[in-house]
Amino acid sequence: MNKAQLAEIAAAAGLPRLSDKHLDQLQMSWASGCELADKLPKDLHWTEELSLTFRLPRPSSDTPKSAP
Repeated sequence: MNKAQLAEIAAAAGLPRLSDKHLDQLQMSWASGCELADKLPKDLHWTEELSLTFRLPRPSSDTPKSAP
């Protein structure tokens, strides 16, 4: 990927004035992201995908009161 394409990607992300050093970092991170994306399985059914669910503790003022 050349500098013009990297500058275009950066501008689309709201970073229109990156230096050459930053464009080099963007190129390395883009290549790393593509490499990691290639390692992901492409044929997973939606039921096989991981889904993380977090439950927040109930606030202490909302604890259920026992009946008398």
